[in-house]
Amino acid sequence: MDIPDLPIYDGDLWGRFYLDYFEKGTPSYYLRRDDGCLQEMSIADYFRSELNDLESRAMERVRGHVLDVGCGVGAGILWLQRQGIAVTGIDISPGAIEVAGKRGAKDARIMSLWDLANVEERFDTVTFMGNNMAIAGSLERTGEMLDILRGVTNEGAVLIGNSVDPTATDEPSHLAYHKWNAERGRYVGQVTIRTEYAGFTEPWFDIVLFEPEVLKSICKDHGWEPREVIDSGGRYFLIADKA
Repeated sequence: MDIPDLPIYDGDLWGRFYLDYFEKGTPSYYLRRDDGCLQEMSIADYFRSELNDLESRAMERVRGHVLDVGCGVGAGILWLQRQGIAVTGIDISPGAIEVAGKRGAKDARIMSLWDLANVEERFDTVTFMGNNMAIAGSLERTGEMLDILRGVTNEGAVLIGNSVDPTATDEPSHLAYHKWNAERGRYVGQVTIRTEYAGFTEPWFDIVLFEPEVLKSICKDHGWEPREVIDSGGRYFLIADKA
């Protein structure tokens, strides 16, 4: 599949489509994989007012002050606030944080997860909604991320991380991508993608989808003891306790 040569957006492309949806109801954006595979994505999904069944079951494990990593426009923050739970959200998109604030998020900050080492607060739960366990981009960097989270959490803290098992598929294009990853010496769940919206794109970036046993192993190696997997058709939450 040919990959179009789109201009790089000068700024915050995710923030632009969040703001466009919030103000004008723009329906979708696209994710393109580096093999050319293109998927239309609903922006409305980020603006849900309720959690799905899998998310609701996972959020029963929340305790104390919550850190929501990659909070986007605040779906998780707003739900937790309605339960009377203290929550701080972080996201690298200024537009996302602007919209989250307009929607009622009380504490949403423009911040990279890599800057958490400079934060003085300590949290009791860390949540990664919407497949955000993927955002470190590689197995190695995920370990680094987990080390940072140990430093900003209290004794007895809980990690609630959402991922997708890359092997739970029979889609030919995904299986072909797995084979290509193997040929390149990459982990099966390594995915290189870019966002496309309104005739613009952004630089390619990596995410990583974890087989549950792989994510458990990384957590154990970096001070988080896996306690439970809550699964729904290949999408799952791993619950882990700070060791």
